[in-house]
Amino acid sequence: MSRADSSERLLEAAIGLGVREGASAMSLQGIARAANVSKGLVLYHFGDKLEVLWAVAERLRLRSAERLDAVAQSPDALMAWRALSQRELIAGELALLAAIAQEPERVDRPTCGALPREEAAARVVASIFRPHGLVPRVPLLLLGRMLVRHLDGLASAGTRRTIPDGDIEAELDTFAVALLGCGR
Repeated sequence: MSRADSSERLLEAAIGLGVREGASAMSLQGIARAANVSKGLVLYHFGDKLEVLWAVAERLRLRSAERLDAVAQSPDALMAWRALSQRELIAGELALLAAIAQEPERVDRPTCGALPREEAAARVVASIFRPHGLVPRVPLLLLGRMLVRHLDGLASAGTRRTIPDGDIEAELDTFAVALLGCGR
């Protein structure tokens, strides 16, 4: 197995562990156990827990941006965005991303994946506005940032169990109406 394949396997094991058990369970030993390798191999690839958290956060941000780009290409971007958002919130990847941001060993590196995610969300907003003949009253990137922060807020609230599962759909509908209100 190549070094890249091995790193990929460890990263996916870390993500799976984090989604199942939370960011706090993402110890080097826990990741090694989830990947069925030695802790030394995790250290070899990532160095320390902070590097693992950074790599996981970056992967999740880029994965989210790719999914948002796919939504922007959809014929009905609003419905595709709602469906994707609901799936992502339920699947737990956004909750893991939110939890990593709140870890005591907070990932303070420049968030390279934040801007691509916000840019992809801005393309989603443009795709939502287009069929309704709307143009944004504020810059699209700002609307994309709002969309991303709303989803991250929902994910964070979901990890704290302050939003009942049935209310996620209502939250998404409310945000969609507010988003459309930003067009003219």
